[in-house]
Amino acid sequence: MKNTTSTIEGMLRSQGWTHDPSEGFITFVGGLWRRGASFGFIAAPHLANRNGFVHGGMLMTFVDRAFGMTARTHAGAEKGATISLNHQFMTPMKIGTFAEIEPKVVRQTAKLAFVEGTVLCEGAPIVSAQGVWRLMTATKLPSPGQ
Repeated sequence: MKNTTSTIEGMLRSQGWTHDPSEGFITFVGGLWRRGASFGFIAAPHLANRNGFVHGGMLMTFVDRAFGMTARTHAGAEKGATISLNHQFMTPMKIGTFAEIEPKVVRQTAKLAFVEGTVLCEGAPIVSAQGVWRLMTATKLPSPGQ
């Protein structure tokens, strides 16, 4: 699998993608790839479920991170928090493939961003999602329970 991952990484770099290993939880899933407004990830073996496909939790994590970063960037917000996130799984994603999404902010208010998008793998839709993000500045973070 290492050779396959290295081959995919080389292809992605040649197409202008950059890898962001990130910090915290996202490092455990291998970080994300970015190109313009698009995000992607390589389906490494450790992301498999019992059926041998990418775990649905990984796909949800990927969408959550991509939508959150898009909401913050679009709004110019320093921080953001997921309020709700809905997923519709269409087809399994194979290990050893690459998925990508280009989230779209469809509506924004002073405190909220509404985001949607579809995860594609090899040109085919595998997950559709919609979510709402709370937008914040670092100096106005809510206290627990607020």
